[in-house]
Amino acid sequence: MTTKEKKSTAGLIRTRSYVMPTRRGFMAGAATTLGLGLAGGGAARAQTTKNLNYLGWEGYDSFLEGGTFTEEMALKLGKSYISNSDEIIAKLRIDSSQVDLCTPYFIHDDFLASQDLLEPLDLAKIPNFEKVDPIIRQYCEANMSEAGLWYSVPMTYGSICMMYNAKKAQKPTSWTDMLKEEYKGKIAITNDYPGNFFAWGRVAGVENPNRMTYKELDTVVDLLITLKKNHLRTIASSYGELINLLATEEVVMCQGWEPVSVWVGDDVDIRPAYPKEKSMGFIEGYSIGKGSSNIDAAHAAINNGLSLEGQLAGAEANTMPVVNIDAMPQVSDGNRALYDYDNIENYFTERATTVPMYPLESDGVHASWDDYQEAWERVLKG
Repeated sequence: MTTKEKKSTAGLIRTRSYVMPTRRGFMAGAATTLGLGLAGGGAARAQTTKNLNYLGWEGYDSFLEGGTFTEEMALKLGKSYISNSDEIIAKLRIDSSQVDLCTPYFIHDDFLASQDLLEPLDLAKIPNFEKVDPIIRQYCEANMSEAGLWYSVPMTYGSICMMYNAKKAQKPTSWTDMLKEEYKGKIAITNDYPGNFFAWGRVAGVENPNRMTYKELDTVVDLLITLKKNHLRTIASSYGELINLLATEEVVMCQGWEPVSVWVGDDVDIRPAYPKEKSMGFIEGYSIGKGSSNIDAAHAAINNGLSLEGQLAGAEANTMPVVNIDAMPQVSDGNRALYDYDNIENYFTERATTVPMYPLESDGVHASWDDYQEAWERVLKG
């Protein structure tokens, strides 16, 4: 990659943390104590200012603003960036009508739809949806649609894979390479329980780690506690912290996300690796809060996010992959090298696996969403 392509992204996910609300907390309304605010109040929204309230990860908005769309439409995004995914659930629950555009965590889409917090999308108003690679649509449909209606549409994807320093460590082929004695104290994971439970659930032989039995979940907790006590340098609270650890070579192998290899900069050779057990894959998308008074403009913005110009803008700004089939041949050489667009199906079958939302209630055998949360707390305290 060139120096330009190996730039460090200032913003997107550099402080991204992975804290998700429990089902009990969500249903009890405890999220209202977060005090979240969005740009623009109710009175301003009643006027024809064409302001759209965006709630999501910093950087994901760059797709929406690609090209000359916002100028031509006289639109302005009032942006409220999140630091963890529970903020979107919280704000939608407080007043979903104040959220014109948002980027829910990928396994939350159908859950939020079932809670009547998202607008069903009118795909006729998002014609660029037809430009989304059909394989990507196939792998996100279960999470993003319900009863034939789409509540989110994909704009990028990735996986919580392994990262390694190519000059300090051998290319890992298994998550268990983190247990090798030569890397003791030079390993890190992020505070991302979905990715960690997926990885070590697969190590434990679980086919679908989002549907673990209580016994399987206990086994994975024990594996992660062993990893933490005997091998980890730290559990990074954010990608910003992880990038610093990689840049200073305090960590030579970790759990991460493909763009980290670019964000860390030119001074170290950090590369992604895909273990034989696979990585948790995700496909991120845009949604509209239920009751938004700017539905047409929000659809138009989403359509721009999926356009050739929007996709290329997001790819250039953040080193993330595109989903538009026309954009794939036009990304930079560095982006194309990081994401093998000619083998997308292989990516989702051999390298990564998309997962469903956790069960909201236990059936007495399989762990619920709350159980996964509590299990992660055991890891952190173990």
